[in-house]
Amino acid sequence: MAETPAAAPARVAVSGHDVLLATKLHLPRPRPGFVPRPRLVSRLDEGLDRGLVLVCAPAGYGKTVALADWARRSGRPVAWLSLDAGDNDPVRFWRYVVAAVGPARPGVAGRLLPLFGPPPPSSFDGPVTALINELAAQPGDGEAVLILDDYHLIDAGPVHESLLLLAEHLPPGLRLVLASRSDPPLPLGRLRARGQLAELRAAELRFTADEAAALLQQAAEGAGTALSDADVAELTARTEGWAAGLQLAGLSLRGQADTAGFVAAFSGSHRYVLDYLAGEVLDHLDGQMRDFLLETSVLERLSGELCDTVTGRTGSQALLERVERAGLFLVPLDEARGWWRYHHLFAGLLRARLQAGRPARVAALHRAAAAWHQEHDLADDAVRHALAAGDAVWAARLIEQHFDAALQQGQRATIHRWLAALPADLVHARARLVLAQAWMAVVGGHMEAAGIALDAAHRASAPVAEEPFEPSAGRARSLLANTRAAITIARGWLAWLRGDAEGAAALVSQALGELTDGDWLLTSMCQLELALADRLRGRLDDAERGLTASIAGWRAAGERGWAVSVCDYLGQVHLARGRLDAALGTYQLALEIAAGPGQLALPAAGIAYTGIAATPRRWPPAWPGCHRSGRPPAIRPARWRQSARPSGSRPARPWVAWSIPCRRSGRG
Repeated sequence: MAETPAAAPARVAVSGHDVLLATKLHLPRPRPGFVPRPRLVSRLDEGLDRGLVLVCAPAGYGKTVALADWARRSGRPVAWLSLDAGDNDPVRFWRYVVAAVGPARPGVAGRLLPLFGPPPPSSFDGPVTALINELAAQPGDGEAVLILDDYHLIDAGPVHESLLLLAEHLPPGLRLVLASRSDPPLPLGRLRARGQLAELRAAELRFTADEAAALLQQAAEGAGTALSDADVAELTARTEGWAAGLQLAGLSLRGQADTAGFVAAFSGSHRYVLDYLAGEVLDHLDGQMRDFLLETSVLERLSGELCDTVTGRTGSQALLERVERAGLFLVPLDEARGWWRYHHLFAGLLRARLQAGRPARVAALHRAAAAWHQEHDLADDAVRHALAAGDAVWAARLIEQHFDAALQQGQRATIHRWLAALPADLVHARARLVLAQAWMAVVGGHMEAAGIALDAAHRASAPVAEEPFEPSAGRARSLLANTRAAITIARGWLAWLRGDAEGAAALVSQALGELTDGDWLLTSMCQLELALADRLRGRLDDAERGLTASIAGWRAAGERGWAVSVCDYLGQVHLARGRLDAALGTYQLALEIAAGPGQLALPAAGIAYTGIAATPRRWPPAWPGCHRSGRPPAIRPARWRQSARPSGSRPARPWVAWSIPCRRSGRG
């Protein structure tokens, strides 16, 4: 079968606020000593007819290697995504999926990425359905295959639920492959019964006698030793065809004078065998190589520059290439050999050895790694390494610095994970962290929790002014830079949500006195809050002027989600005044803003469609309670909207950017 390269990964950012690591989208390269396994290629080809293929086996069974080999030989466009724990954020997960599929279906990524935020969708059904429809409408030259490697690292319900939607409604031009150490929480029984699922498990992935012989004999020749057929059979039986055990056995043959004695001593369960053989491998390496492996094991991904920084030495690029040539479980992550990772099992063993032998060195390595990732705007890795270094205060500062950018990208799950990883007393002692918690509560519609957090932020705010703060999103677009004003503005939102117009207006006036010229976002929020308070107080002329100016401001700043949301508020004011044409025009403007030139509409377009549908084109001549003019009472349309929410439920999820909850009041 001709070998065909997979689709090149999309060009993605390696730094900045919207970080998509290109290394996650590269097809892994074959390792030294790779043994082709055509029977697995055939099984995978057959399985694709079902639509979804699950490759499930414990660690070290060669799932990634087998899939990468099949992808290179399949002749189909392949979209590869190597998952990690950070992809439990559904926004990040689906942005990676779209970026992976993009090269196989040109133009799809540009149209679909905006659907995942900002602002983030309240449900992922719509954007995933759009992905399905886009791929169905653009089948391409051949069936594309989306491979999600290490899916066992995903434990977020929203990711599983939205992926199931894709799996059950795969378009004709797409097939899905999941590689996992455990069964994913999907309805596998239902998919089997429908004939939509094919499976490869440990029994199929185990090396056969012939495959094991090829691997071991190749290793023996490289080590300058010889293995008898009996030795090969014994090692194959002892490892039970386990790929990691066989590979480590092959590495351990180097320097063995008594091959038969080594084979005879080889015993134990998978974990003990791996520990023993890893020790054999490490003990036979020179000191420079062994130190390099141990010290760089703290990293999830490795590059020459990063390893130089972490170890404090030079020449890491050459060492990485040497490690790869030696077959020491180093997996290249790109074609240019700029990034690698260790095999997960091997990395775990290296870390255990490092911790046992050099515990005092571990924190310094993580600290250096955190500094490098911070310098390159890789916030999630920087926070993880700072915490691993035991420096929770540094991690807190990093979270504060990158909170705005993460929130604007809709990565709320990531922010929750960051905050949960910090000691509670540290969070409560830092005003910006508690303020971040408060904004997350506001975003989630948890008014009581938001109020408690704002009280805590106020108590902790005294020393904040003394500490320099540079948000990665820039001060102008930061919710945390001016803590005093932000706390007051957030209290104003809560007052508005409770229907306290006078309280909201008073808090806005107070906040305006606390703002500076550089606080563009907070100033814009104040202007919006004041207009909404005017609406609640019945000052409809003031509300209309304020909301119109607010729309213009958000549009000029490129904040389409905010602009659409404010159009909704303005449309409600027009409806309350009986100005049907003006309301319809406002919702049509919202639709133009949400759609954008040459793009699929943002999820916020639903606001515009709902408003257009709810705006009557002509009032019935005998509407009960009509004015003499024939127009209905001004309050009726807004009351109709209010009744759409069940009695006693919490406020509707927000329409505005970052999903701040909105109060759909019945009175203007």
